[in-house]
Amino acid sequence: MEGNNNLVLRFDPHTIEHLGIKMYSQLPHALAELVANAYDAASTNVSIHLSDSDSSNKTITVIDDGDGMSYEEVQENFLIIGRKRRDYDATRLNSKNRRITGRKGVGKLALFGIGKNIQIETTRRGDVDKTVFNLDWDDILNETSGQYNPPSEVIKKKNPEEHGTTIVLSRLTRVSDFNENDIAISLSKLFNCFSSDFNVSIVRNNSEPLLLAREMLYDNINQQFNWRVEDIVSVLDGDYRHKADLKGLIISSEKPIKPDLRGISLYSNGRLVNAAGFFGVPEAGHAFTYLSGWIDADFLDEMHDDLISTDRQSLSWDLPETKDLQAYLQKIMRYLVKDWSAKRKKIKKERMNQRSGVNISDWASTMPDDMKEPFLKVVDKISSSSSIDDDDYSNVIKDLHEALPDYPIYHWRNLHDGIKSVSELKYKNGDYYGALTEACKEYVKAVRTKSISQNPNQAQMIRELDDNPLMMKVFNENPENAMLRIAQSATRPDGTPFDDKTKGNLESAQRYLSAGVVSGYRNPLSHETHNDLSVAGVISEQHCLDALSLLSLLYTRLDNIG
Repeated sequence: MEGNNNLVLRFDPHTIEHLGIKMYSQLPHALAELVANAYDAASTNVSIHLSDSDSSNKTITVIDDGDGMSYEEVQENFLIIGRKRRDYDATRLNSKNRRITGRKGVGKLALFGIGKNIQIETTRRGDVDKTVFNLDWDDILNETSGQYNPPSEVIKKKNPEEHGTTIVLSRLTRVSDFNENDIAISLSKLFNCFSSDFNVSIVRNNSEPLLLAREMLYDNINQQFNWRVEDIVSVLDGDYRHKADLKGLIISSEKPIKPDLRGISLYSNGRLVNAAGFFGVPEAGHAFTYLSGWIDADFLDEMHDDLISTDRQSLSWDLPETKDLQAYLQKIMRYLVKDWSAKRKKIKKERMNQRSGVNISDWASTMPDDMKEPFLKVVDKISSSSSIDDDDYSNVIKDLHEALPDYPIYHWRNLHDGIKSVSELKYKNGDYYGALTEACKEYVKAVRTKSISQNPNQAQMIRELDDNPLMMKVFNENPENAMLRIAQSATRPDGTPFDDKTKGNLESAQRYLSAGVVSGYRNPLSHETHNDLSVAGVISEQHCLDALSLLSLLYTRLDNIG
């Protein structure tokens, strides 16, 4: 073992206190700096060991298999506070061609935010020596010269293949025990670079390793919809010079997401640069309680100006570069809200239609155009109401459909049974002319039968009359000439009979309406094909229902005759 005490840490104690203890007092954020260092050092595996079985001697050990540091690199790189690696590394690529994420050179101070003693062992890939040194917070503060010589030594490594860095934090400031799951979730919020090429795991008291993954952040979210950011960008209007570089995934849940998981996080080169939020769009909207996800914007880390705060929780949104980005991200958020609302509304309607047994679209399609739009507006207001649940909605729709069934059925249900019985099959098959013809035949048959029963002595003449002359013969406003009288027993509400003129008008209406409907819808049209009549709009569904309603009225009056 060869001793060496030449390492020097140059500093201002107040700087270390401000940038270390005060800025990185939360464990996940401090650990994130070690994870980032391991990523920049081309590590494949990073293991975070949490030891709290001995409450009086808690430790945190972070082990990586990255490139490590030589003794000279420890001195020239690690122990110089505020050294910006980017100023000395033009390529900004490590041995795995990863973009270097470190920028400010103060992340190492995060360690003092959680522990007063830091022991570091590091071995440069390919070197034969290992550098071991120790940083003690109390000793640093007691040093008034602005220069601190940490105890150190350089030793021969036992395994020639060994490389990487091990950091042990002791004399921890925290009192509570570790919760590895909470720490894992917190770290998963801070990175989106976990992969088979960069594994990060947490081990507490020698338990089974907990492997970090971006997906674990969303494991408890019951996803309903998702959007690829690239797809959103492809359909948005407007221009933004970096829009093609925006990647990511936005998800929504079926139920409101817990507040700590809401919002869209912004990452650059695998690290968080802006905590989850909605980029200045007011969050009062209902949709934002259902949205989560991430957007990758690697170009942010490439800009000359440092746009990212030291704790990597937010961008400097008041700069021209970020203002343009913010405006475009707000456009994405507004698109999400609109599309989410449309998708939710569609799903809710489908689910409620299934539960109620009523298909709203099919129901509305039966209505006339002037009725359809107001009807759909009413249903839309009901379905969009946050105060009505699925069961209530289903019951409302059921009741509404019972009161106002499909529009043709609304008319159909009030038709005379004799009309419905003979025309129903053809009507349901869309043969509206055929349905009307059969109804006319049935009415003529009923008039002829009733006339013979009332006038048996004239049965032969009645049988020989054609349809139209039959109507003109049997109905007549003159009582003396009428074979059937539909108004003879008509009375006012007080029981007094109507006068003769009123009765005559009713009889006249029955006569001419009967002759007209038979003459207008049966005999002259029998020369034309059903298809031609339908295509020409002569006998549409609405026309059919209107004529059947008239026949139904005439049939009902016929039934009322003695």
